[in-house]
Amino acid sequence: KTNPSEPFYHFLSGGAGVGKSTLINAIKQVLERFWVHQPSNKPEDINILAVAPTGKAAIGINGTTIDSAFGFGFNVKDKLRIGRMLNSDTRNTLACTLHKLKLIILDEISMCSFYKFQAMNSVLQEIFENNKPFGGVSVITVDKVTTLYYCNADVDAFNNLFLAVSPNEKIVSRALDSCSGTKSRATITYMLSQAQKLQHKKTQNMQYLLKLCVETKYIVSHNIAVPDGISNGSPCILKKVIYGQLCEKNSRERIPIRAYVQFEKESTGEKTRQRLQNIIKADGITEKNWTPIQRICRSFSLNENTHIQVTRNQLPLLPSNAQTIHCSQSCTYDNILVFLNKTLSRKLLYTACSRVTSLSGLYLSGIYKKPARATLENDPSLREMTRMRNEAQLQFSLIFPEDVKNKDNTVVLFHNVRSLNLHFENISCDPTFIASDVIMLAETWSKPEDKYDINNFTIISRTDCKSPKRKAFGTLVYVKNYLLPHVNILFQNESISGTNHSTVVALTMFSKTVIMVYKSPKTAWNVLKQQLQQAITKSLENHINDITIMGDFNIKYQVSDPNYTNLKSFMTEANCSMLLDATKVSTDHSSLIDLCFSTNTLNNADIFESVTSDHKPIWIELGM
Repeated sequence: KTNPSEPFYHFLSGGAGVGKSTLINAIKQVLERFWVHQPSNKPEDINILAVAPTGKAAIGINGTTIDSAFGFGFNVKDKLRIGRMLNSDTRNTLACTLHKLKLIILDEISMCSFYKFQAMNSVLQEIFENNKPFGGVSVITVDKVTTLYYCNADVDAFNNLFLAVSPNEKIVSRALDSCSGTKSRATITYMLSQAQKLQHKKTQNMQYLLKLCVETKYIVSHNIAVPDGISNGSPCILKKVIYGQLCEKNSRERIPIRAYVQFEKESTGEKTRQRLQNIIKADGITEKNWTPIQRICRSFSLNENTHIQVTRNQLPLLPSNAQTIHCSQSCTYDNILVFLNKTLSRKLLYTACSRVTSLSGLYLSGIYKKPARATLENDPSLREMTRMRNEAQLQFSLIFPEDVKNKDNTVVLFHNVRSLNLHFENISCDPTFIASDVIMLAETWSKPEDKYDINNFTIISRTDCKSPKRKAFGTLVYVKNYLLPHVNILFQNESISGTNHSTVVALTMFSKTVIMVYKSPKTAWNVLKQQLQQAITKSLENHINDITIMGDFNIKYQVSDPNYTNLKSFMTEANCSMLLDATKVSTDHSSLIDLCFSTNTLNNADIFESVTSDHKPIWIELGM
């Protein structure tokens, strides 16, 4: 946010169910909120692109597939080899669409092929005309580095057995196959008969005989509507099958033409239900969360030696009471049963067992054989994880005051909240705010009748908006209850002239004075200067020389600001030093105007982060 010209490349790792997808969404929301308020930003600008190799993984992060985002299509390897990833039209479209792109979040990177990863780099370098990795766009990759592709014929056998013993209504949807190519009728008939025998893995995940059983688990077998959450691997429950005739067929045979399913999330398929509401009504469906899945056509070749294409028309569903370990990736379940009929590698066993949210929901069937221990010599994933832990750890620059605070010291936190009325729930639940001993807030936009009580805190100073309309007025000081006997209000003054105003509140505790400052942007420096002089004088009259001054001065701490020299001279005369790093910024507009000065240079002070205000909180730890 504060140094956008320097791209970063980070890898985020963690086991299944630890919250990687939640963290991805949090990163997206925080950064989108920051970028959307930048003056140059437009509503249609794409600042963050969340992608994944598969539609199922993309839905988990509210993103899209790599192919869809970059228009790759087929034969990525060949296009990369000849150095021609995009045609001119696609290139121009991407350049216009992604010209503001600053961050790519790539989930399930282990499912992304080397060639597709290289293709992303090549395309971004081309459209941004920048030879830096990924065209100078920052990248966060996410995965467990233990993913392994694996197929098991037992899955189909289990699904068939489950459907056979189910007492629910059963229907068989037969695919409608056709051939293209200049072959004789006998050859085409033979080809079609061979296509019926192929496993669905070789027929674009389209079964010839699809067994349908209501109230049974299925997955969508194709990316039907990824932005709507309907993608390859989306789990659902089959609710109803609708019969009808296909318009393009001369036969009057009535076949299953539509299946209504219920997805795990009610939001999945919402746009599809809206788009097909007339069909839903005609089918007599009244349940609001049943989504229609219609037949689609997909083409495939019988083998590499023939140019004949078979086009299959079928419902894009697959039974899913059992899944391969590969298909279960990017999912988390409350209960799972892992079959140990075959020897599983250490990585594969981990991937399977880590799908479950708790140990009580994990069941194993078969003979468990302890896998060989991973070593640096035989496990490249372990070698890479060891290298990253030892040599590439991300240095987190944000300091949490509750983590570094000495238990005998006092933490004072100041924040221009830009409306406490809007963000009170965020403030009252924020661990950093709650861990502080004194909370000073400015621009509360509060009215006298507003209630802002926080557990274990007491309000000792408060100013509110003077007019019926909420404006950028108001200050508020909370003190933790245990501190109340030791805290006194030494000085309080509010200067108002039209829309210009400044507030200074000085409180004492343990022979120390803390002065909170707020000056509106157009208030003259001399007004604030006079208030500060009065507060400092009060402190000295009470024989308190340990003075801290902190708040929103609305004076940029740089030479270009007309009042910088005046402020610095005043603090020097008061024997106060700047405690914050002058190279940092305290707002989302790359300015340092929230400042902290003290006569005691041994005090720790720093700038924190906010997800609600364009000002960042500042804090100081006062030694007792």
